Amino acid sequence: MKKTTLHGLCLNLVAVLVIGVSPAMAAKPINVIQLSNGFPSGDHFNLIIHGKQLDYNCTNCELCTDPGACDPLVLECNVINVPEYTAQDPETANTISYVSGKKVKIDQLTVFDSCTESFDQSPAEVWLPYEEQGYYVFARALGKPAKKDEGSRRIILENLGLEAYSLAQDVSNPDDVTSQFEQYMALGLITKTETYKMSSTGDMLIRFDPEPEGKGTGKTLGKNITDMFLWTGFVFDPILDLNADGVVNEMDVEYACWSAYDYDSDGYITGSDLEEFGIYDRLELAAIAPCDYDRNGNGEIDPWDGEFDPWYDGIEPDSEFEAWLYDNMTATVDGVTIILWEYYEEHWVFDIADLVYQNQVVTNEGIKNLQIRFYPKATTIFEY
Repeated sequence: MKKTTLHGLCLNLVAVLVIGVSPAMAAKPINVIQLSNGFPSGDHFNLIIHGKQLDYNCTNCELCTDPGACDPLVLECNVINVPEYTAQDPETANTISYVSGKKVKIDQLTVFDSCTESFDQSPAEVWLPYEEQGYYVFARALGKPAKKDEGSRRIILENLGLEAYSLAQDVSNPDDVTSQFEQYMALGLITKTETYKMSSTGDMLIRFDPEPEGKGTGKTLGKNITDMFLWTGFVFDPILDLNADGVVNEMDVEYACWSAYDYDSDGYITGSDLEEFGIYDRLELAAIAPCDYDRNGNGEIDPWDGEFDPWYDGIEPDSEFEAWLYDNMTATVDGVTIILWEYYEEHWVFDIADLVYQNQVVTNEGIKNLQIRFYPKATTIFEY
């Protein structure tokens, strides 16, 4: 199975074939989009999210290797099923894993698990053809509007977490990933901070109501949700995760400085660890074992403050953690120099690694049909 140490997700991988639309050039002007159905025109990949009753018999499509013999319904299998009404309890969350990356080699948007946890105890999984420039992503909720006495029907999409991996070879389905991680587990997990560009609402939640604000009926327009697939932040090589806790932060710098004082070997330097060595104060630790990165000599490493500024032309890093980062930008492994970290800003998330899983929680409050369209940026032109 795929390694999932960062977020503890268990993915049951099922192979399914989906026939989508091959990308091509075209698009509707932005001002026309706002006046029509809210979608650009032009070729794109389609994903449909259906809201179903909890007793729905959700089954996955079977992989069809002979298109001439396939059931038409199988050829149109670009559907994910979620409950029509879901709990907001994280313990019972329904999630979708979007999968793509530099070594993902597929031609069509492909759903490999069309049922979320309420139906088969595993996240739904959809693979997207790799595009270096990414896609414009639009979504629209369809269906009858809610009655006035029942409030608005809506669906909420929230980014849960990110997993990014290095691979030894290309992959085209979940079985390829499974075999690679069994054979090349040492490639490991690329860890990073969890930061996405905020949505227009400022809270990482995107809502879709089937009627305009303040009206009982009306046409739902497509909304641009591309921001939910943009990444701002670091991506680190596992080499920098010195204390092996799944993230790279100031705790790794402390471990680099004072690992000899980790008495219980849990990867953290705590007060109880220091007491075993007769040290009862962090200042005393700094005096006994000075560390170059502890610039103020207080026995602690100041964290990254969230306002990362690239360090050029001799500008001093803003924090002790950043100073350590800039001294550890590269490493030589088996005679080959590798980059240990990169910083991205509003970058298409599936371009940051060979294989990326973006996990998204779906909270549905009465929506039966959500359309999501992916328009390749490289071949989509907005004509004015």
